[in-house]
Amino acid sequence: MKPDIRDRTRAELEESLSLLGEKPLHAAAVFGALYRDGAVSFADMGRVPERVRRLLARDFRLAPFEKPEVLVSAADGTRKLLFSFPGRAPAESVVLPGKGRLSACLSSQSGCACGCSFCSTGAMGLVRDLLPAEITAQYAACLREAGGELSSLVFMGMGEPFLNWDNFRRAAQILSDDAGYGFPQSRMTVSTVGIVPAIRELTASGLKVKLAVSVVAADERLRARLVPMEARYPLREVIAAAREHCAARRAQVFFEYIVFDGVNDSAEDAARLWRLIKDIPCRLNLIPHNPPGGPGAGVTPRVKAFQKTMMSFGVRTYLRLEKGPDISAACGQLAASRRGSAG
Repeated sequence: MKPDIRDRTRAELEESLSLLGEKPLHAAAVFGALYRDGAVSFADMGRVPERVRRLLARDFRLAPFEKPEVLVSAADGTRKLLFSFPGRAPAESVVLPGKGRLSACLSSQSGCACGCSFCSTGAMGLVRDLLPAEITAQYAACLREAGGELSSLVFMGMGEPFLNWDNFRRAAQILSDDAGYGFPQSRMTVSTVGIVPAIRELTASGLKVKLAVSVVAADERLRARLVPMEARYPLREVIAAAREHCAARRAQVFFEYIVFDGVNDSAEDAARLWRLIKDIPCRLNLIPHNPPGGPGAGVTPRVKAFQKTMMSFGVRTYLRLEKGPDISAACGQLAASRRGSAG
């Protein structure tokens, strides 16, 4: 099968055009047609010379994706988009309303191989990696649902982005390309459970995407029960990679801590977490556990006490409010489900 032209960054497309004997500058026009004009065929690329279109059609494909099903939360207006990509690969994206802003949460894989015990996506297992065209298609659909404007992008949906590093990197480059969508990398955040080699690749890359690390629990034995990837990439190594990233980039990192009632939310747990991250410029996001298939307990007094303790240590600590629980759109609940009402 011919490769999808939307899997190519502009630099890669310029190289392909050069090999075809054409000027690389035509790549910008192709990007404009694909991502600004919404071309669904090579014939739609009116700004691209006809001979170039014929050559591209010979070597690449441009197949339309199925329109996603949309579920709308009656509770808070969160919108969940359910995609059916080729190869029986379901994926979900979420448009999250906030105060004067809309964010999109994108998936990098169909399913996930990490197997975290608290995550519905992990229970699916890995179906396959998503290609750059499938990741950027999620953005385009979310942008339409958002009325043409998004404030930020988070790669925190289905899958572990750093286990699909090359495709994630290409997607970020395509999304931020000024010839196409032009969405700033500085408004993108990628979340990882702690794939140390890929954290270091991000650090060494030219990407300006922000890093979020899912700590889950500061005790390594407890984390190993919750996050099987702990056996391969111990938390101490993950934190060291995050520290190196901050030093090299002169930037902060986001730490995500999932709060399980009565499990990792004591004052001792807070002190253990502080000792782990105290020398790293960071923002801590507390995420009350959202059980699969239903709403969680939300922000309980224990969660608030944990936040207060962390703030007393001088750590900027925020509560991540649950969004879309009635349509299984909250953090950890994405599993290609259709619970809720269609929009």
